[in-house]
Amino acid sequence: MHRRTLLTGAAVAALLAVTGCSGEDEPEAPSPQERLASAQTKIEETDALTINLTSTGVPADVNGVQSATGTGVVEDGVVKFEGEFQGRVSGITATAGILSIGDETYMKLFTPDYAPVNLDDLGAPNPTTFFEEETGIASLIAATTDVAEKGQSREGRDILTEITGTLPGKKVESLLMLGKPGTEFDVAYGLTADDELRRAVLTGEFYEGTESTYTLLLTDYGVPIQIESPRS
Repeated sequence: MHRRTLLTGAAVAALLAVTGCSGEDEPEAPSPQERLASAQTKIEETDALTINLTSTGVPADVNGVQSATGTGVVEDGVVKFEGEFQGRVSGITATAGILSIGDETYMKLFTPDYAPVNLDDLGAPNPTTFFEEETGIASLIAATTDVAEKGQSREGRDILTEITGTLPGKKVESLLMLGKPGTEFDVAYGLTADDELRRAVLTGEFYEGTESTYTLLLTDYGVPIQIESPRS
């Protein structure tokens, strides 16, 4: 009996020692801020990305982009984008093809071919700015304050970690040409297990007196498409 008790005590001590060691070896889970920083780096380092922008609660009588989809690529330091957007232009709601190479922008609106266009005149952002480090999606992450993890959600087949925060209106305006400085927007980021930003949901007063929501989905990291200038 005495020998069995000693052996049992030794076994328990050994088990506790192993448990203690394994606990010390387990790395700490990254903080929400660290995960957002990782997501920001992935966006900045990828050479291709597909975006899908949708909105809800947008007043029917305002000009601007309501939805957009397309792919941006970076070639030799130049950002290119091709896709389409839906919105209200000069009082007309329409879907238009859009192609941008750096500051050059072209649009197909009621025509079969691309024609040069000044998006500033239409109140629409150049989609290449979504991929610029200083003004794009990655810069939104860097400007986010009041960061907190809020559980999980699903986007298609992905289980996402939800991280919420607050964005300054000036940063949102520089990206979407909506909202205004001096205001704030709520943001909810959805990150995959490997810290790819899959979804960003922005909510606030994009239009005076109305709360609207813009949702941005990011997919196909590093999957490029061929984009050529219509002038070539």
